[in-house]
Amino acid sequence: MELRRFFVSPSDVGEDIVTVRGEEFSHMTRVLRMKPGFKAIVCADDGKERYCTLREIGDGYAVLSVDEVRDADRKKVSLTLYCGVLKNSKLDLVVQKAVELGVDRVIPFVSAHTVEKRFNAERASRIALEAAKQCGSVWLSRVEDAISFEEVIRSFGQYDTVLFAYEGEREHSLKNTPINGDRLALVVGSEGGFRADEAEAAIAAGAFPVTLGRRVLRAETAGIVGAALVMDAAGELEYDD
Repeated sequence: MELRRFFVSPSDVGEDIVTVRGEEFSHMTRVLRMKPGFKAIVCADDGKERYCTLREIGDGYAVLSVDEVRDADRKKVSLTLYCGVLKNSKLDLVVQKAVELGVDRVIPFVSAHTVEKRFNAERASRIALEAAKQCGSVWLSRVEDAISFEEVIRSFGQYDTVLFAYEGEREHSLKNTPINGDRLALVVGSEGGFRADEAEAAIAAGAFPVTLGRRVLRAETAGIVGAALVMDAAGELEYDD
């Protein structure tokens, strides 16, 4: 029988029990109709898999006993992907693949050439959760509400390295750009790209302009490829020795 995977807050993890609440509790009890005695894998965004047995179903919560804890994955860097809001829900694909790659946060933004202004963070968060379960991840990417490009620039101080994927850059490729520190950010635009003054403002704020190559990529492809290149350069796609 397939072991179902659930995500909980670190505060709901004890030494030998875990508590499942909220939508994950509803999915466990109402959709999957799990009963006491059922087995499950519980993850708390800490690189560990907890193999558990369902013991108690209460009013809005379930208690599981921890049978075994396994170190399943490690994360040496944290990558935030800033991605321009895309038309026709194409950002859903970016969110899904960001989860598979191990991106920590996806933060959409609206810039001068962004056509689509609306973004449903709640829906995208559900996509991220489902993607994490489907690919067997122990990490859950956080999807935040869309912000302005000015807010993106003001956030650069949070990071050790900020990479700015800019269609006007020709010299510096992402794969050959030094990545310093463990708090990383990658900024990728929407279908219309960036205005020259936006690029100038981002670079002045400390972002390093990079090119993703000579071929023209669709905006959703650029976000996925860019995230993969950064994670690879940071050693996050390699097996441990």
